[in-house]
Amino acid sequence: MAIDWIRRSVLVTILVAGFYYLKENPDLRKRIYSEEPIRVKIEGPVVNPGFYSLDAGSNGKDLIETAGGYVPGAQIKMEDSILEQPLEDGQILNLGKR
Repeated sequence: MAIDWIRRSVLVTILVAGFYYLKENPDLRKRIYSEEPIRVKIEGPVVNPGFYSLDAGSNGKDLIETAGGYVPGAQIKMEDSILEQPLEDGQILNLGKR
């Protein structure tokens, strides 16, 4: 009987922690619940600039990776925090001159 109580307590704790984690990470929540892909454009010193279709909740780093990464020797003056924010449908990410 004590084992059943422990199992239930562990299950409830895991569920509460999971919901809290999703609440604190909205970009992850968008990736999980949204099925609609977004279409975004990247400009600047990346290997393949242009339009890309990505999963909802993707961020600037995901887009740069999809575009083949930075051109060798490129100097980017963007903060990492900006690149970690979720992209929106129709957004253009401009990294500067190529």
